[in-house]
Amino acid sequence: LKQVARRGSLSSLFTFAAPFYSPFAMVREQLIEEGGDRQMSFAEALKNNAVRHVLLDQLQISDALNPSVREQIGIHFVGIVLSIAAGACNAIAFAKFKYYVSHVSGSATGIGLRYMKIQEPYDWMEPAFLVGYFIAGSLLCGLIVHSNGMKLGQARYEVVLFLVSALEMVCWARKIQNPAWLAAAMGVQNAMITSWSTAVVRTTHMTGTATDLGSSLGRIIMRFLRLKCSLEEEDWNHHVADRKKLVLMICLLLSFIAGGYIGAAAWKAYDIHSLLIPAGLTFTLGVVHIIYCILNREEVEEEKVEEEAFRRQISGKGIDDEEQQEVAEGNTAAAQFIRQISGQKPDASGGAAGVPARFQGS
Repeated sequence: LKQVARRGSLSSLFTFAAPFYSPFAMVREQLIEEGGDRQMSFAEALKNNAVRHVLLDQLQISDALNPSVREQIGIHFVGIVLSIAAGACNAIAFAKFKYYVSHVSGSATGIGLRYMKIQEPYDWMEPAFLVGYFIAGSLLCGLIVHSNGMKLGQARYEVVLFLVSALEMVCWARKIQNPAWLAAAMGVQNAMITSWSTAVVRTTHMTGTATDLGSSLGRIIMRFLRLKCSLEEEDWNHHVADRKKLVLMICLLLSFIAGGYIGAAAWKAYDIHSLLIPAGLTFTLGVVHIIYCILNREEVEEEKVEEEAFRRQISGKGIDDEEQQEVAEGNTAAAQFIRQISGQKPDASGGAAGVPARFQGS
């Protein structure tokens, strides 16, 4: 559903939803047993484990199989650029302070090691501040970006990117005396990309990326061994989803490594001024998002209305303004899908039984 909302077209929902209908048919009897004759909203249906499991599985496949070319390019481009920027920032921090600013796990471990006088220097407050500033940066991002999922043109990603660049510029202006500013910048960036990609893409650390890379490769290998290279359609769809995820994770990991090399080389050549490289990269991405918003203003506004109308429909709240009503009017593919999953049938007038007259077709 979030994929359809991002594509900005409710008319594409029926094509997207086709794989859902058969699984829904299998769990409909369980829903009827739980709900009796009462019509159940989509939000209520999601409380059912069978429905939720089917949807999550299909959404993961849909995210990989159905994104537009623009989305594919955008995800890879943004992920690669931010991975390079984070890798460079981490390398510069290590060159200056001999520890990393984006690795919260390492900093958290360092608190105990320094407190017990095992790791030098023994100032355990230094890694504690790194962890605290990273969390503070994530908090700032949460105040700016309120929702999960990629919402280009709606969420204020440019503000977050400018904030990351500003924190790095402050650290540069202060001769990189305090690494906490860089930790805060990494926290802001990581929170933005995590909410944007719903925790699929990470750019400030590669632990999750390496994990996804390995698990995706393992599933691909096991699938071919188990099925002896004879894949049915469903197995092939899972294979394509894993393959695309594998490619993305490889790109992010290589980009982070390249960023570390760039940061180290820049530190040798330009010293503290090397920090201008990651700051410039994130600032440039912020400008790109502003340009996108300007060029796609009307499309973004239409997408917001469609999303709100669809959100109210599946939650059972109904349409509450004229713009949403225009989206919901008519016997659209989206309306057909909603009637299918809710068990509604068309009445003699061509609308949906059990739906108020002014919402017929929605």
